[in-house]
Amino acid sequence: MLYYLAVCRTARPNGNKMNDSTDQSAKLMLRFKNGEEDCFARLVERHKQQVFAFAFRFLGNAEQAEDAAQEVFMKVYHARESYTVKAKFSTWLFAVTRNTCINLSAKKTADVSLDTADGDAEPPQLPDTRDLPPPEALQKRELARAVGKALAGLPENQRTALLLCRYD
Repeated sequence: MLYYLAVCRTARPNGNKMNDSTDQSAKLMLRFKNGEEDCFARLVERHKQQVFAFAFRFLGNAEQAEDAAQEVFMKVYHARESYTVKAKFSTWLFAVTRNTCINLSAKKTADVSLDTADGDAEPPQLPDTRDLPPPEALQKRELARAVGKALAGLPENQRTALLLCRYD
């Protein structure tokens, strides 16, 4: 795991430092803040897959991940007036995403019904393997299960660090 984190750190040009000339998303957000409404749609288009993927890995459910992604972009929309560039836009966006997922996860835990409390919970989402040959499909599903189980067993801060490293 430490090797993976080290690779993630070294794979980023300029480390974690903000580079104004390359953070197009921060520029789009500032333009959106100044009234250019079309910039918000461009931000959503640019980041929706990454936000969904992070939320899906964090929450383990596609429907909840879609809800989380929608809520994240609603928060981004409403935060336009207070947005300031303090770090890369993606860093700020994934902090919003992480906090949203934590809140939804806590709400989900509080809303557990008696039906799911006895082990009838929804099965984990697995990757689509319909177009793969059977041995590769089986291997991909087994790997997805193992990764999901390993992620679920990590403390929240470690799970978040790995997910942020993967999707940032």
